[in-house]
Amino acid sequence: MRITLFLLLSLPIICLSQINSQRLIEGTVFNDDSYSIEGVHVLNITSEFNTITDSDGNFKIYASLNDEIIFSAIQFKRKKIIINDDILNSISVKIFLEEFVNELDEVIVNSSRLSGNLSTDLINSGVIEQINFDDFGIPGFKGIRMESIPTNTQLVSELLLAPLSGGLNIERMYKWFSGYYKNLKKVREYSNDYDLIDQIIKFYGQSFFIQEFNLKIDNIHNFVTSTYLNYPVEENFKMGNYSVIIEYFKKNFESFNN
Repeated sequence: MRITLFLLLSLPIICLSQINSQRLIEGTVFNDDSYSIEGVHVLNITSEFNTITDSDGNFKIYASLNDEIIFSAIQFKRKKIIINDDILNSISVKIFLEEFVNELDEVIVNSSRLSGNLSTDLINSGVIEQINFDDFGIPGFKGIRMESIPTNTQLVSELLLAPLSGGLNIERMYKWFSGYYKNLKKVREYSNDYDLIDQIIKFYGQSFFIQEFNLKIDNIHNFVTSTYLNYPVEENFKMGNYSVIIEYFKKNFESFNN
């Protein structure tokens, strides 16, 4: 009984000491030219606190002694610091990030062979398959029209009400029975997944995967995709659990190389 009472009385003291050991670290992130950088992700991978630098490059994050802080941004090399006494007791810290440059081995420039006629050049380019009204300065639809996917309830209703509505839409019924709509739905789900994977890569930056896991640029997307499929990355990314996702990357890296 005395031991239980002692533990209950000691628990608030332990928790309070842990809270007091953390301090709010304030600082600014700069590039090599001493310009502040906006949108740098600041991750405390020890305590899982995270934040992003503001428009002036400033950040605030809670940390304790020996915590590991990662600074990651697109076009900059990832930087990791260990919180020591000097940083913990400083009024403000300055972090400098080195720009990450992708060098091309060879660049080949070909003649454009443009005629000057916009519509003709668009057709002959072989790049733009669909022309929007806005391409010619005419108000109208912008983007690629997506085919609507009717629900099973809608299709059943159309089938049952066909005698009253004047007949069936044969094309819609064929697409339903052939599984076309089902496959189209899957394709869009995969497309949404790939969009999110691109966002994750953009969030951490290519330099993070290159420096942390020694990945080649061409392998980054496959690596993140495999992590996405094997771990609950989507829900944690949307919840802002960025340090948790880093742990998923580390776990997946072991199996990715085997």
